[in-house]
Amino acid sequence: MKNLFLGLLILLSCFYNAQNSGKTEIYILGTVHEPLSPILNPQSLFEILEKIKPDVILQELDTEQMKDFKKESMSKGSNEVSAAILYLNKYPKTFNLPFEFEGRNQYRKDHGMVPTDNLTIKLMDSLYQKKALNPTNTIIFEKYMEANNALKDFSKTDIKTLNSLSFETVNRYRQFVQHHEIPKISNSEDIFARQFVTKPNGEKISYRDGYQLWCNFWDMRNNTMALNIIKQANQYKGKKIVILTGVQHKYYLKELLDKYQDGNYKVIEYFK
Repeated sequence: MKNLFLGLLILLSCFYNAQNSGKTEIYILGTVHEPLSPILNPQSLFEILEKIKPDVILQELDTEQMKDFKKESMSKGSNEVSAAILYLNKYPKTFNLPFEFEGRNQYRKDHGMVPTDNLTIKLMDSLYQKKALNPTNTIIFEKYMEANNALKDFSKTDIKTLNSLSFETVNRYRQFVQHHEIPKISNSEDIFARQFVTKPNGEKISYRDGYQLWCNFWDMRNNTMALNIIKQANQYKGKKIVILTGVQHKYYLKELLDKYQDGNYKVIEYFK
């Protein structure tokens, strides 16, 4: 009986290994972009890459930005770019590729999402300080401020904590409030329909409409990034891929990679 049990364990182990062999390994590293951050710097990120030894690095950049990858203007403002350059210099056969929504920054400007995103929040804050929001919207804005403060507390920790499930929980809630609760304020307070910015094409867009577009773009952008990751996972099947992305995207990308799982990859958590 004992031998039969051991035999079954061996068979199950072989089946599990067969199921997972040949799958692309995906590591999502939630990063802090700014090199002067006390939490992360290019050298410490390079050391993480050294331990994982990826065959492919995917950057939160689009194809146009990748053309300027090795320019000083790119590396001096980005932990990810600087760390990747260090890694590529040591392992030149590594593929360094984009996975960002193409033309992200210009797309937001062209559609009036920027600068209405910041202007909308500033106006809400001003109305809140003047006690000019209705009671329901006051509660929503206070939830938003509390969620932001909770995130700020994590900024005093370390990169492992920023990649923890506890941070993901707080960050997921904060993003929900920002993208699904805050629009309830701009959609119900008339002042947001009467304030406008001018888009590059000369058309005007209200704070209300611009902010709603910005919120919708959060979902569209993350979905696009997830699909781009899956495309590369299939292109480089069986390889090891590291995703370098701002830490606020990590929870969403994990959820989407699970949602769109096609059986060709597995997501591995580096920070355990």
